[in-house]
Amino acid sequence: MARPRNLERAAQIKDTVSRLFAEKGYHATSMRDVGNQIGMSKSSMYNYFKSKEDILFHLMNDAMDEALETLKAICRADHTPEEKLNAVLDFYACYYAGDQDRLTLLVNELPSLSDEHQEIIKRKDRDYVKLIRSILDDLTDAGRMRAIHPTVATFAFFGMVHYTIKWYKKEGAVRPGELARLFVEIFTKGILKP
Repeated sequence: MARPRNLERAAQIKDTVSRLFAEKGYHATSMRDVGNQIGMSKSSMYNYFKSKEDILFHLMNDAMDEALETLKAICRADHTPEEKLNAVLDFYACYYAGDQDRLTLLVNELPSLSDEHQEIIKRKDRDYVKLIRSILDDLTDAGRMRAIHPTVATFAFFGMVHYTIKWYKKEGAVRPGELARLFVEIFTKGILKP
């Protein structure tokens, strides 16, 4: 089992790498750049991660795993489909608005991963789609959804949230929680019957 100091150092590396990859891009960031930011030699960082690509994969995979666990818990809860939709949309928007570096990596850097790692991320991405789609199907079955194809509605939401990396500043006037609330309002009022 890793010692707490090692876990802290690994977390520091991941936070620094996440920021640098998001700002400069994966290919334009060297491990030397990362080492300079955290005062650590390049070779020492390889005690924590096998490679630069390994760090990128862990950043993306960990973010997806964390979010998926919460989304699955929401979907298992004893709530109406509308309550589940609101909770999932609120969490998803707030989670990624609050961690835009990881969202930037998920949106922009998938092609930088090995084929094996890409497939793992894509499989989890499909799980996200299935979760949202299942809630939309439940809303349709309950007669609560307008005649909008659920796949289009699902990807419209993802597009709305993922595009925040281009314009949203979490230090600005609209905080992540408020942004999530507005997204839920815009999305649900656009697809639900009155």
